[in-house]
Amino acid sequence: LRDYRPEAIEALTGVSAKDIKYLAWLYGNPNNKVTSFWCMGMNQHTRGTWINNLVYNIHLLTGKISTPGNSPFSLTGQPSACGTVREVGTLTHKLPHGVVTSEEARKLAADIWQVPVENIPSKPTYHTMEMFRALDRGDIRFMWIQVTNPMVTIPKLNRYRNATLKEDRFIVVSDVYPTPTTDIADVILPSAMWIEREGMFGNSERRTQHFEQLLDPPGEAMSDAWQLIEVAHRMGYEKLFPWKKENHIEEIWKEYGRFHEGKKHGMAPYELLRQRPGVMWPFVAGKETRWRYHAQYDPACKGDSWDFYGKPDGKAWIWARPYEAPPEQPDQEYPFWLNTGRVLEHWHTGSMTRRIPVLHQAVPGAYVELHPADAEALNIRHGEKVRLISRRGEIVLPAAIDQRGRPPKGQVFVPFFDEALLINELTLDAFCPISKQPDYKKCAVRVEKV
Repeated sequence: LRDYRPEAIEALTGVSAKDIKYLAWLYGNPNNKVTSFWCMGMNQHTRGTWINNLVYNIHLLTGKISTPGNSPFSLTGQPSACGTVREVGTLTHKLPHGVVTSEEARKLAADIWQVPVENIPSKPTYHTMEMFRALDRGDIRFMWIQVTNPMVTIPKLNRYRNATLKEDRFIVVSDVYPTPTTDIADVILPSAMWIEREGMFGNSERRTQHFEQLLDPPGEAMSDAWQLIEVAHRMGYEKLFPWKKENHIEEIWKEYGRFHEGKKHGMAPYELLRQRPGVMWPFVAGKETRWRYHAQYDPACKGDSWDFYGKPDGKAWIWARPYEAPPEQPDQEYPFWLNTGRVLEHWHTGSMTRRIPVLHQAVPGAYVELHPADAEALNIRHGEKVRLISRRGEIVLPAAIDQRGRPPKGQVFVPFFDEALLINELTLDAFCPISKQPDYKKCAVRVEKV
């Protein structure tokens, strides 16, 4: 820690040494209960995983973890990002239980799925950014996009939009509304909205919540899951997808439950999920496990205190993570940091919320927030048009000065919901080598008054 004294961190970040010492006192005071909440502001960096490691370190070193009121708590970027993405194994390195590099996990999956274990890759394939790079190179020529809108959200957007339009690429998009992603599709499959299908949510507190279908989907629309099953059936894979439309959600959940039998990961039965407004896992002997890794609350623990049973010796790991400079930093030509993110009124890319009049009226378009001192130096007033330029692209937006937020001096902020002003044409496609999340929180830009 010699290189990371509070005074050194103040010089690096602009956060005062006094504030850092006060935070240290808050965390270190044994009489305080501390829960740390964060979202994409910590995750979407080229070293986002390291940032998370350090927060967990603080909670582990101070003992403020796995007990009521004490926890590091990552608020994922959207509902069911934990359940539908992480838990069930839809990431390239994951299986419904464990990771693809684990021989034991591959054997379990092969047994449940009734396939040869050799059919399951022993190492990860393409993550999102590599998938689009492979599409650009031609290593991938077919892509089926569901439940996401990458022609708004993917960084360095111009490159990857052009990749989808290359002559021998074929893009299928499942969606409810027209979007910039359906604009580049060769085939569009109409999807059902959440009220038009049955399903599950899984959130950050390990709570699985079942929801019933309320309405029939219009026309030929169907759920994304049933679209996949229909295609599998028509390709001759009925034995691997042996479900019928009327009960496929229940049967898939039962199959998933087989991956998690036991005290460490047990899942609530389907019938119980339909009766309750959500059930936390591990679900053991008819009870939820509200706090994990502490013997007082977790039936999988040994001893009478903390037991991090995910590690062979039951001890948590402390990660010593150094500072690493960003891949792109401001300079004379591009003197500002660009940060991107969300607004309260619009959900991510706005494909739903921009169609709700009251929300669209509240925030009809994107803007760029500047610090008043930076705006004064550039002779920019609130509402005036400015050109934002990076090494990858440029857009023209209205300036927002001391309205919703005030970015630090030397930084500008732009929300990404507006498909008419695509800020991701400017962002950098560097990503964390561990989590693979792109760095949406910093790249270098220039600001010019129009």
